[in-house]
Amino acid sequence: MTALKHIHMTLAIITILGFLLRSVWLFRKSPMLTKKWVKITPHVIDTLLLLSGVLLLATFYGWTVTSWLAIKLLLIVVYIGFGIITFKTNKTSLRGIAFTLAIISFASILYLARIKPILW
Repeated sequence: MTALKHIHMTLAIITILGFLLRSVWLFRKSPMLTKKWVKITPHVIDTLLLLSGVLLLATFYGWTVTSWLAIKLLLIVVYIGFGIITFKTNKTSLRGIAFTLAIISFASILYLARIKPILW
């Protein structure tokens, strides 16, 4: 389980760094965003991140112990959703709001992972 946890944490770091890099390219209108690998890689990383999170959740016993992990997985989906809006919309104001909400979602994930509260 320790290896799975480290894989999950590594994927989380990769996804946020990739999101930030692609966001810089987006806001600067860089041609890098048109590269095929730039479009495909985030989907692969986010899928692996979700899969590793689900596997971590499946290895724990007792919902009360892992409710924070389930909420964290839900927030990963929210983060991905805001990331999609960031890159798919043509409205600059909506793009900025979605970017900010994606960062807040990710910060919330880190907070939950750090304190691991028993929520109910």
